[in-house]
Amino acid sequence: MARTILVVEDDEATRVGLLVLLAEAGYRSIGAGTLKQATELLAQQDPDLMIADVRLGGDNGLQLVAMATKPVPAIVTTAFADPILEAEARQLGADFMVKPLSPKALLERIEVKLAQTPKPSPVGTARRWPRKQISSIVPALVGDSPARIVDVGYGGVRLEVESNRNVTLPASFRLTLSGHLSVPVNVVWNRRSGDMWQYGVAVNEEHQPAWRELVDTLS
Repeated sequence: MARTILVVEDDEATRVGLLVLLAEAGYRSIGAGTLKQATELLAQQDPDLMIADVRLGGDNGLQLVAMATKPVPAIVTTAFADPILEAEARQLGADFMVKPLSPKALLERIEVKLAQTPKPSPVGTARRWPRKQISSIVPALVGDSPARIVDVGYGGVRLEVESNRNVTLPASFRLTLSGHLSVPVNVVWNRRSGDMWQYGVAVNEEHQPAWRELVDTLS
């Protein structure tokens, strides 16, 4: 059976071109133009690989990689070379490519990426970043500011920070869970929701063993 690849790209011409390229190469290709559509397709189609543009309107395509309930191998694309963005993508396990994409280079990268992630067995495989919804308020500190944990995973966390100002957090900061653990994290995505800022952050790799122990204690 052909492997399924999800293309997440808000530019229609680029998205259609990639879908045609993949179909001609023998893949089953499906496309999404928005973060919402991509999230739905990830849940419905369970693709073998995702190609996602970083800029999706006002959203960040890295959110799909960091916060997916079932992680999927990914290739992140952008029109601008950015070492910090590339480092964040690779920390999340995604490959990074700068547009314009060479069809030959892209197909070779897809082949390598799929070879590294064989099809799951019928009994299924464990998720790389199991996520856990938080049933009660888990207080935290972002620097010196109070925050609330929304959900957590072995690689990252989604949190809310109250703010009446149009001010975002720095790209990296220290996240402290009251009475538990303090770890450095990197921002993957953020968005404003009313008087709250929501953030998806990735825990630095060297602190993940201690972080995993903490995740297992939260409910």
